[in-house]
Amino acid sequence: MDTVLIDASHIDAFCGFGEVTRQYIHCLTQADIPDIHFIFLLPEKYRGAFGDRFGYISVENKREELRDLKEHIDLWHATNQLFKYRMRGKNTMQLLTVHDLNFLEEKQGIHRLKRIYKLGWRIRRSDCVTVISNYVKQDLLSHVNTGGKEVEVIYNGIADLEKEERRKPPFVSDDREKFLFTIGQVCRKKNFHTLVPMMKYLPEYKLYIVGDDHFDYAEEVREAIRAYGDNRVSLVGKISDSEKNWLYEHCAGFLFPSKLEGFGIPVLEAMRFKCKVFASKFTSLPEIGDRYASYWDSYEPQDMAEVVKKGIDAWDKHSDFANEMEAYSLGFNYQKYTAAYLALYRKMLAERKRSR
Repeated sequence: MDTVLIDASHIDAFCGFGEVTRQYIHCLTQADIPDIHFIFLLPEKYRGAFGDRFGYISVENKREELRDLKEHIDLWHATNQLFKYRMRGKNTMQLLTVHDLNFLEEKQGIHRLKRIYKLGWRIRRSDCVTVISNYVKQDLLSHVNTGGKEVEVIYNGIADLEKEERRKPPFVSDDREKFLFTIGQVCRKKNFHTLVPMMKYLPEYKLYIVGDDHFDYAEEVREAIRAYGDNRVSLVGKISDSEKNWLYEHCAGFLFPSKLEGFGIPVLEAMRFKCKVFASKFTSLPEIGDRYASYWDSYEPQDMAEVVKKGIDAWDKHSDFANEMEAYSLGFNYQKYTAAYLALYRKMLAERKRSR
């Protein structure tokens, strides 16, 4: 039996890294995989949480626990490019998953060059590299010296939210109110502040901006709300999954003006509920949203509002197009994601044995 270590250290993160990690670990722990023994690198509080079929290394004490580990690790999967530690054993294969190269826009000068060099070094030290979209693949090959390393695209999955509980959030006072909705970490790359002045031209709707709002940028969004919100825009912080599902199901439209995305999970989540989706034309979003989303050509408030109004007026949840959009979203699932990674693990491990 081969041993594969999965870096699940971001399992608690309230972002795409965390969502993918939680769903993937769930799929692995529910599956019967007799030829692979998995060890999970997790926060200490999760030790033993998935049963004694699996091994556990705590993030808090990883160096000592890896040093004392009695079994050999055949393959180490760094599930995102921000990993802090990896096995240095020459007989341990390395798989690296890259989610985005957002630092190309967020960093400048020497800081940008350092990040490019560090990512290139990590890639060249890995035996295999995966990315979460064709956009990320092209970004990677255009800016980073990969040493000729092959890069494989494995799309993220989307959880079966449409089958889960819905619960109205307390900030929605009336089930019948007309509202728009967006979700994500409230940081600058999400570009949420552009939605606030747009609402002046959509007076019949409220807007709920949902997500982790501990970032400095959140104050900029609050200032925009105070100046332009007209008591119809709310920054509500984190919510539960059941509340998120209710918002997807009942909103008049889902808005995603992000400027930097390696994938764009919320876009596909909204489509599961046959929700009309509006997104930016930047980075991966046209690839993931495909022809099922409407895209803004301009961030001028009136222009944005016109796109939203036109899209909502023409939208019919019961149309053939809405059904087609839902089917498209269903094509991104964690069963397919898990199967793709298990196949890749087995391929890498088989190649390793042949090369001995």
